[in-house]
Amino acid sequence: MRYNTSPEFVGYALIKTRQREQLDLFEKWAAADQWVEIHLAHYEWWMYPIDEPSSYRLAWTVYAGDVAELKQDADYLGRYVRGVELLAAAWGWQLAAADFIAQPHPDQRWHNWPIRLYKCARSLSLFGFTGEFESLRRYAHHLMQQGKTMQWQGRDLGVLFQ
Repeated sequence: MRYNTSPEFVGYALIKTRQREQLDLFEKWAAADQWVEIHLAHYEWWMYPIDEPSSYRLAWTVYAGDVAELKQDADYLGRYVRGVELLAAAWGWQLAAADFIAQPHPDQRWHNWPIRLYKCARSLSLFGFTGEFESLRRYAHHLMQQGKTMQWQGRDLGVLFQ
Protein backbone atom coordinates (compact mmCIF):
# COMPACT_ATOMS: atom_id res chain seq x y z
CA MET A 1 0.00 0.00 0.00
CA ARG A 2 1.32 3.43 -0.90
CA TYR A 3 1.91 6.09 1.76
CA ASN A 4 2.93 9.73 1.48
CA THR A 5 6.55 9.57 2.61
CA SER A 6 7.45 13.05 1.42
CA PRO A 7 9.13 15.31 3.98
CA GLU A 8 6.53 17.90 2.93
CA PHE A 9 3.66 15.73 4.27
CA VAL A 10 2.00 17.39 7.27
CA GLY A 11 0.96 14.10 8.86
CA TYR A 12 -2.28 12.65 10.19
CA ALA A 13 -2.40 14.67 13.41
CA LEU A 14 -2.35 18.01 11.58
CA ILE A 15 -4.88 16.83 8.98
CA LYS A 16 -7.23 15.87 11.82
CA THR A 17 -6.65 19.09 13.76
CA ARG A 18 -7.21 21.35 10.76
CA GLN A 19 -10.28 19.35 9.76
CA ARG A 20 -11.76 19.69 13.27
CA GLU A 21 -11.09 23.44 13.34
CA GLN A 22 -12.58 23.94 9.88
CA LEU A 23 -15.66 21.87 10.67
CA ASP A 24 -16.24 24.01 13.78
CA LEU A 25 -16.29 27.05 11.48
CA PHE A 26 -18.60 25.31 9.00
CA GLU A 27 -21.03 24.46 11.83
CA LYS A 28 -20.93 28.04 13.14
CA TRP A 29 -21.56 29.52 9.69
CA ALA A 30 -24.34 27.05 8.87
CA ALA A 31 -26.11 27.73 12.19
CA ALA A 32 -26.01 31.46 11.43
CA ASP A 33 -27.06 31.05 7.75
CA GLN A 34 -23.70 32.52 6.75
CA TRP A 35 -23.30 30.12 3.84
CA VAL A 36 -21.23 32.58 1.88
CA GLU A 37 -18.45 32.13 4.44
CA ILE A 38 -18.03 28.52 3.34
CA HIS A 39 -17.73 29.71 -0.25
CA LEU A 40 -15.11 32.29 0.70
CA ALA A 41 -12.95 30.07 2.92
CA HIS A 42 -10.03 27.89 1.81
CA TYR A 43 -10.14 24.39 3.25
CA GLU A 44 -10.34 21.64 0.67
CA TRP A 45 -6.79 20.33 1.28
CA TRP A 46 -7.47 19.13 4.83
CA MET A 47 -11.25 18.69 4.66
CA TYR A 48 -11.24 16.49 1.55
CA PRO A 49 -7.70 15.18 1.00
CA ILE A 50 -6.91 13.52 -2.31
CA ASP A 51 -4.11 11.52 -3.88
CA GLU A 52 -2.91 14.35 -6.12
CA PRO A 53 -0.39 17.10 -5.37
CA SER A 54 -1.85 20.57 -4.98
CA SER A 55 -0.58 24.13 -4.72
CA TYR A 56 0.87 22.88 -1.42
CA ARG A 57 2.65 20.15 -3.40
CA LEU A 58 2.59 16.95 -1.31
CA ALA A 59 1.83 18.54 2.06
CA TRP A 60 -1.82 17.43 2.20
CA THR A 61 -1.70 14.57 -0.33
CA VAL A 62 -2.90 11.17 0.88
CA TYR A 63 -2.50 7.80 -0.78
CA ALA A 64 -4.22 4.48 -0.11
CA GLY A 65 -2.12 3.71 2.98
CA ASP A 66 -2.75 7.15 4.44
CA VAL A 67 -6.47 6.81 3.78
CA ALA A 68 -6.45 3.45 5.56
CA GLU A 69 -4.76 5.08 8.57
CA LEU A 70 -7.24 7.97 8.66
CA LYS A 71 -10.20 5.61 8.29
CA GLN A 72 -9.23 3.89 11.55
CA ASP A 73 -10.38 7.02 13.41
CA ALA A 74 -14.18 6.93 13.68
CA ASP A 75 -14.34 10.53 14.95
CA TYR A 76 -12.33 11.72 11.96
CA LEU A 77 -14.67 9.88 9.58
CA GLY A 78 -17.76 11.33 11.25
CA ARG A 79 -16.35 14.84 10.90
CA TYR A 80 -15.31 14.08 7.33
CA VAL A 81 -18.85 13.14 6.27
CA ARG A 82 -20.35 16.05 8.19
CA GLY A 83 -17.99 18.39 6.36
CA VAL A 84 -19.17 16.99 3.03
CA GLU A 85 -22.81 17.44 4.11
CA LEU A 86 -22.21 21.08 4.99
CA LEU A 87 -20.30 21.84 1.80
CA ALA A 88 -23.12 20.28 -0.23
CA ALA A 89 -25.65 22.31 1.79
CA ALA A 90 -23.69 25.46 0.95
CA TRP A 91 -24.33 24.55 -2.69
CA GLY A 92 -28.03 24.04 -1.98
CA TRP A 93 -27.71 20.25 -2.19
CA GLN A 94 -28.88 17.59 0.26
CA LEU A 95 -26.16 14.99 0.27
CA ALA A 96 -28.21 12.11 1.73
CA ALA A 97 -31.26 12.77 -0.45
CA ALA A 98 -29.14 13.45 -3.56
CA ASP A 99 -31.41 16.35 -4.43
CA PHE A 100 -31.69 20.10 -4.16
CA ILE A 101 -32.66 21.71 -0.86
CA ALA A 102 -36.23 23.01 -0.95
CA GLN A 103 -36.25 26.76 -0.29
CA PRO A 104 -32.53 27.26 0.28
CA HIS A 105 -31.04 30.44 1.73
CA PRO A 106 -30.00 32.79 -1.12
CA ASP A 107 -26.31 31.99 -0.47
CA GLN A 108 -26.91 28.23 -0.69
CA ARG A 109 -26.07 27.95 -4.35
CA TRP A 110 -23.31 27.07 -6.78
CA HIS A 111 -20.47 29.59 -6.64
CA ASN A 112 -18.47 28.41 -9.66
CA TRP A 113 -15.67 26.55 -7.89
CA PRO A 114 -15.54 23.27 -9.86
CA ILE A 115 -12.20 22.43 -8.24
CA ARG A 116 -13.93 22.15 -4.86
CA LEU A 117 -16.59 19.84 -6.21
CA TYR A 118 -13.90 17.77 -7.91
CA LYS A 119 -11.69 17.51 -4.83
CA CYS A 120 -14.57 16.68 -2.53
CA ALA A 121 -15.94 14.02 -4.89
CA ARG A 122 -12.51 12.55 -5.62
CA SER A 123 -11.83 12.37 -1.88
CA LEU A 124 -15.15 10.61 -1.29
CA SER A 125 -14.23 8.06 -3.93
CA LEU A 126 -10.75 7.58 -2.46
CA PHE A 127 -12.18 7.09 1.04
CA GLY A 128 -14.78 4.62 -0.25
CA PHE A 129 -17.91 6.71 0.33
CA THR A 130 -19.70 5.49 -2.78
CA GLY A 131 -23.19 6.77 -1.94
CA GLU A 132 -21.94 10.23 -1.10
CA PHE A 133 -19.82 10.28 -4.26
CA GLU A 134 -22.85 9.32 -6.35
CA SER A 135 -24.84 12.14 -4.75
CA LEU A 136 -22.20 14.71 -5.75
CA ARG A 137 -21.96 13.11 -9.17
CA ARG A 138 -25.68 13.70 -9.60
CA TYR A 139 -25.23 17.31 -8.49
CA ALA A 140 -22.40 17.78 -11.00
CA HIS A 141 -24.62 16.37 -13.77
CA HIS A 142 -27.34 18.89 -12.87
CA LEU A 143 -24.79 21.69 -13.05
CA MET A 144 -23.40 20.57 -16.38
CA GLN A 145 -26.91 20.20 -17.81
CA GLN A 146 -27.49 23.84 -16.82
CA GLY A 147 -24.38 24.81 -18.80
CA LYS A 148 -22.05 25.23 -15.82
CA THR A 149 -18.46 24.49 -16.66
CA MET A 150 -16.26 21.98 -14.92
CA GLN A 151 -13.14 23.51 -16.44
CA TRP A 152 -10.41 24.58 -14.03
CA GLN A 153 -7.01 25.92 -15.08
CA GLY A 154 -7.16 24.11 -18.40
CA ARG A 155 -8.42 20.81 -16.95
CA ASP A 156 -11.81 19.28 -17.60
CA LEU A 157 -12.78 18.15 -14.10
CA GLY A 158 -16.09 16.88 -15.41
CA VAL A 159 -14.45 13.61 -16.49
CA LEU A 160 -14.63 12.48 -12.84
CA PHE A 161 -18.42 12.59 -13.06
CA GLN A 162 -18.88 10.62 -16.30
